[in-house]
Amino acid sequence: MRRLVPSSALLAALAVLAGCAVSATHNEARVRVTDNGFEPAIVMLPHGPNATLVITRVSDATCATEAVFAESGRKYPLPLNQDVRIPLDAARPETLHYACGMDMYKGRVVVQ
Repeated sequence: MRRLVPSSALLAALAVLAGCAVSATHNEARVRVTDNGFEPAIVMLPHGPNATLVITRVSDATCATEAVFAESGRKYPLPLNQDVRIPLDAARPETLHYACGMDMYKGRVVVQ
């Protein structure tokens, strides 16, 4: 049985249609922190080198002032109105989970 593997361009197009900002050439996804938390809450990236999650907090009315990654335990402060570039290990398909420091707002990066 032959297994179909989606191309990077297809994944990028689907992510854009789903509300994710993904650059196929730089392998990055953008997330904003709003009054509702991480938006979009789920982003998809093709596996490969140089994957980056860019988080920008645009609201001061949220507890999501940092991103804590469950798998690594790494914490990234999220200053207001500044892009925070988080390098990711996207060498293999997996799901990376992150949340605010209080674990109230959650997000996922799905590497395919």
